[in-house]
Amino acid sequence: MRSPSKQKRLIVNADDYGFSDGVTAGILRAHREGVVTSTTVVANMPAAEEAMKRLADAPALGVGVHLNVSQGPPLSKGGAALAGPDGLMNRRALGTIAECLCSRGVLDAFEAEFDAQIRWVLDHGLRPTHLDSHRHCHGYPPIFARVARLARRYHVRFVRWHREVPGAGWPAAPFRQRRNAVMLNCFAAVNALLGADLRTTRGTWGIAHTGFIDAGWLIRAARLVRPGVTEIMVHPGLARGLDAAATRLLASREEELKAVCDPAIREAFARHGIELTHYGRL
Repeated sequence: MRSPSKQKRLIVNADDYGFSDGVTAGILRAHREGVVTSTTVVANMPAAEEAMKRLADAPALGVGVHLNVSQGPPLSKGGAALAGPDGLMNRRALGTIAECLCSRGVLDAFEAEFDAQIRWVLDHGLRPTHLDSHRHCHGYPPIFARVARLARRYHVRFVRWHREVPGAGWPAAPFRQRRNAVMLNCFAAVNALLGADLRTTRGTWGIAHTGFIDAGWLIRAARLVRPGVTEIMVHPGLARGLDAAATRLLASREEELKAVCDPAIREAFARHGIELTHYGRL
């Protein structure tokens, strides 16, 4: 995998577009008033239909697909086996990996569901700029290989690469999230070989600090961005309508919304010679 640019270029991607009406509204505000340049839609969530309609108000926003086998109802017949008795999928990141280790068949179900979600977006008239995933499930190499295959099938040129090694001076993160980032970094070395034909970024920042990103974090990140293309993953939104049982990111979404809309962030990016972009412009 290689970076397609030697300039300092930064994609600020807001995950979870369509997760709820409040998250959708927050992401659109983060794009309109802040530094968010890109988002990824969770096609299988009930609020996704309305979220797609609202993209007419954001023609400059890059939009990809947030592939999801962790929450919500499946869109595919093949993915129906992924749901519980209530008809909803419910799995954590490590649980997803454990399922893959126990059964090859589950990979087929994941791929069928991812395929249906990509086609849902295409059927709504949108050409995705890139693919990433809910709870980082595509970071696991066997799943990444399936996602890479779908990217090639649908001519989607970019897939999020999880490498997070910003450099000296990076703030401490909670142990559990730091552990996840280290694990994804290890997987990324394998995925770089599996997706050698897919152009990508230098890596994705924000994994270890999900739920803890503020203006200070973004200003520090601006100092550490290097030539090439870097993605910063954020989760801005409005907490209204969100269930604490469905997501731990409640008040933090509103804090991140304030952070990405802070004029000091855009000034910091400009001061360090960073060009804001999205995958569709690479």
